[in-house]
Amino acid sequence: MNTALLLLLTLSLSPTSAPSAHANDTAQVSEPLPRRGTLGLSFSPLSKSQAEKHGLAAGEGLVAQAPAPGRTAEKIGIQAGDIVLKLNGEPVKSSTIGDVIRSTRSGTKLSFSIVRKEQPLTLEGALQEKARDPGTDDYEVIYSHVTHNGQRMRTILTKPKQPGPHPGFMFIQGFSPISYDYVLSTSTGDVATMDGPLLHAIAAAGFVTIRVEKPGVGDSEGGPFADLDYQGEIGIYKETLAQLKATPGVDLDNVFLFGHSMGASFGPMIAAESPVKGIAVYGAAARTWFEYLLDTIRYQGLVGGDSFENTDEKSRQGARIMAQVMLEGQSPAAVKEAHPELAPYVDAFFPGGLFNGKTLDFWRQLNEINFASYWSQLDCHVLAVKGASDFVVYEADHKLIADIVNRKHEGQGKFVIAPNSDHLFHAFATEQDSMRNFQRGTFSDSFTKILKDWMAEVMRS
Repeated sequence: MNTALLLLLTLSLSPTSAPSAHANDTAQVSEPLPRRGTLGLSFSPLSKSQAEKHGLAAGEGLVAQAPAPGRTAEKIGIQAGDIVLKLNGEPVKSSTIGDVIRSTRSGTKLSFSIVRKEQPLTLEGALQEKARDPGTDDYEVIYSHVTHNGQRMRTILTKPKQPGPHPGFMFIQGFSPISYDYVLSTSTGDVATMDGPLLHAIAAAGFVTIRVEKPGVGDSEGGPFADLDYQGEIGIYKETLAQLKATPGVDLDNVFLFGHSMGASFGPMIAAESPVKGIAVYGAAARTWFEYLLDTIRYQGLVGGDSFENTDEKSRQGARIMAQVMLEGQSPAAVKEAHPELAPYVDAFFPGGLFNGKTLDFWRQLNEINFASYWSQLDCHVLAVKGASDFVVYEADHKLIADIVNRKHEGQGKFVIAPNSDHLFHAFATEQDSMRNFQRGTFSDSFTKILKDWMAEVMRS
C-alpha cells in the first residue's frame, strides 16, 4: 500500500470533570480518567540463540536501549545493553510489552528479571505516570476527559493565564492513532510531536485550545483503533467541542475548529450541530471518498516516478477493486474468489481484510457521506489550505470547499496554497522532495501564519 495514502488516513494540571455532550451547564458524572504509566524504554529483539541460552522460546526476551531520562526504566535502574527476560514473572516480547505497560496503572510495582554482563539481576520499582505538559508563562495545561459510549477519552486543554474571555480553538488530528500528549512548547513538529509548534503558537496567542486522544491511545479508554468506525469517532469530537464551549472563560462568539488531514472530514459535520465562528482545514478531501482513492492511486504513483502506462493499469485495477469493496459492499475475499486475476492487487490494498489498519465499516461509512451537504449548510467562515508540496491531497478538494461555502455565503470561503509546506507541515519545495524524504523534514510555519492571520481577520469581522 502506498505510504502516502496511508498518511492522509493519518494522514495531537489536575484532572477535571468534562461537561456533558450538549449542555454547557451540566457536568459529566464520572471519575477522573487515570493517568497511564510510561516505561521510557525502547528495545531490540533477542536473537534465537540468546533466547535459547536463557531458557526462553524464540521471540521472547529483549535487549534494552538507553532509557529516557527521568522515566520509569531509568529510575528502576535498567541500563542500555541489559537483557530483559521477564516482567512480573512473565517472559517479555516486543509484540506484547507495550500492551502490558499500557494496561498497568501508574504506581503499580514492576519487577524485571534481567541479565547484565552475564549476571542475573532483579530490578523493581513503581511505574511512573507519563510526564505532564507543565505549560508556560502564557498558559496552563489541564488534563481532563470526555465520555462517549461509556468510555473516557483524554482531553488536553491549554488556557491563558490572563483573565478572559478568550477565543476557543479545537484541534482534530488526522487518521492515525498517534498520541498528541506531549509538551507543546518544546515540540519540533517531527512525527512524535506532529502539529506541536502550530498548537503551541495558537495557545501562546491567547486561545483556549483543546485536543482529544483517540480510543486506546494514551490515557484514553476504548479501542482497538482498527474496530472504531467513522460514526463512532465523530461522536467523540462532538463531545470535545461541547467541553471546549463549556470551559469557563471561552468566548462563545469566537470558537474555531481546525482539522488536519482526515480531521478535516469531521469538522463540518460537527459544526452543523454546534455552530462555530470558523473552520480551517489543511490537507483535506472533500469529494466522494471513492473519487479521492482513484485520484490517489493515479497521482501518487506518477509523483513517485512510475510510468504512465503502469499507472494507468494500476488505476484500472484499483477502480475495479474499490468499486466492488467500497461501493458494492463485497468482502476482499469475495472479490479475489470472483476475480483471481485481481488477487495481488486486493492483497496489496486490503492486507488481512483491513484497509489502512481499519475494518471496512469505517471506509464505507465515510464513502456514504455527502460532504458538500455539510459544507453548504454552514454559516461560518471557512479556510481551506493545501500545502504546495503536499502530494497526499489535491487542490480540487480545497477549492471545492471554498466554492461551496461562497455559493451560500459570498466571501466566507477562502482557498489558499501554503508555500514550502507538505502534508505534515514539513518544509519541502516540491511534492517529489516530500515523497523522497517523507516524515523526515523540518517544521514549516507557513500554515501557522496563514491560520493566525485568518482567525484574527475573522474575529474583527
